[in-house]
Amino acid sequence: MMRRLIVLSMILALGVVLVQPATAVIEKKTETEYPDSIDQDCGGEAVSMVATGVGLREKTFMKVDVYTIVSYVKAGIDLGDQPAATLVKLQEPKRLQMDLRRGFSREKLINAFTDVIAKNYEDQSAFSADLDTFSAYFTRDAQEGDVILFDFCPDTGLTTSLNGEVTGTIGNFAFVEALWTVWFGEEPANKGLRENLLSALGG
Repeated sequence: MMRRLIVLSMILALGVVLVQPATAVIEKKTETEYPDSIDQDCGGEAVSMVATGVGLREKTFMKVDVYTIVSYVKAGIDLGDQPAATLVKLQEPKRLQMDLRRGFSREKLINAFTDVIAKNYEDQSAFSADLDTFSAYFTRDAQEGDVILFDFCPDTGLTTSLNGEVTGTIGNFAFVEALWTVWFGEEPANKGLRENLLSALGG
């Protein structure tokens, strides 16, 4: 009997080791978890990506949850002592994933991007046509549970996906920079959110 209990204890102990959860980055308020590393398909090759951080966008006055967002960048990239500015200009694989926590109008969704870009660029001539193309991707109101992906690969450009369906690809890197300023620019959507999206970096 004692031997059986010892064997059972060893099996249970081994089981605990085997079922340990994968490491994740967690948005604290909503307890939303994202993997701290992923593989992104860039030009038919799997590229290892690591999370730079995760955050929550809230409607400022009411503190209503709007979306959680996670940022990834190619593993091994040194973002230096100004990681936000480096991420904006970085021409290496990177990803942003937005998970919407409430519904709102198509106009508000588009304005969430265009209004912040306007704060960061007095002259939008380098990407104005691309901004129009991008805005046209969103043909309906945003819904709770929608997942929006922005994947940049140097060989293909910026691919936007909604709920797993590709809506389009833009090759102009000037627009990629502009889009990343929404979260990492000098005038981001929210400076606290920008800090949280860099919080998984070492140092």
